[in-house]
Amino acid sequence: MRSSLESVINELKQLKQEGVEGVYIGDSTLEDLRKSLGSIDSIDYAREHDSGKPWDPVSEKSAQSKGSLTELVKDNTDKPKSQPTKSPPLNQHGKPITPIPDSPPVVVLPEGDKQERWNALREQVLNDPVCLEHLNPGAQVVFGVGSIDADIFFCGEAPGGDEEKQGEPFVGRAGELLTKIIQAMGLSRQDVYIGNILNWRPEMPTPVGNRPPTPEEMAYCLPYLRAQIEVVQPKILVALGMTAVNGLLEHNPNRKMGAIRGKFFELNNTPLLVTYHPSYLLRYASLKIKRLVWEDMMLAMENVSLPISDKQKNYFL
Repeated sequence: MRSSLESVINELKQLKQEGVEGVYIGDSTLEDLRKSLGSIDSIDYAREHDSGKPWDPVSEKSAQSKGSLTELVKDNTDKPKSQPTKSPPLNQHGKPITPIPDSPPVVVLPEGDKQERWNALREQVLNDPVCLEHLNPGAQVVFGVGSIDADIFFCGEAPGGDEEKQGEPFVGRAGELLTKIIQAMGLSRQDVYIGNILNWRPEMPTPVGNRPPTPEEMAYCLPYLRAQIEVVQPKILVALGMTAVNGLLEHNPNRKMGAIRGKFFELNNTPLLVTYHPSYLLRYASLKIKRLVWEDMMLAMENVSLPISDKQKNYFL
């Protein structure tokens, strides 16, 4: 029994020397340890009374197992733990994710008409070294699409898997739903402008799944989005989801989507309307949520003087 316990203690000591600060112990293992320690206590008690004098754990090597375990636990709790060196986050291919520069890009739009300025901006974004460096293999930088004379500018947060493959925002399931919403407004994707704050799909440690962009990522790409707004000069911006809102208006922990949805803010003298992201509708497709989003769309339509029919007014009622 003692030899087994000594082996456990020696292994724990070895792990400690290697910098391991904790190990997982299952319930069954804990129970075995308790039984072992109980047996040792009984042996110690018998030895003490049979000899007529206290048993000296120092003089008997086999007795060090119990004391060693106690000291090991005490040593781990009393001494300050050294902070392990943090490894840089990895992408799905096991390569370190390059940190985002502290300084965002400087965007200088050339002289010329809207199309010439938009073309120059698109060229700068598609060739931005930071955007290119954070692409997944086979992916593309995603730039805004639609009419550069649009009255309504829809803004999302970041591309997903479908978007990075096609190089166009909102072409996956959420994009298909956004297209249907736009059509219900009596418009097409070619009549509006659709963009994202981030120009690449946020890197993940696994090939599946998405994550919201970090504040640093959005801060880097935000000048490109602002430049697109400057070129298009829409009458209204529609922020799709809280991440887009935080990217456009700066993060506010007290800001809740339920409280700000359907309300107007302002970005560089352009009205900004907040609503749910289409992906939220895919997850919580209740009639009530659909109606709330549709009411937001009618607010946008009113803002740009689009006619609203009685049929449209009664959608999702």
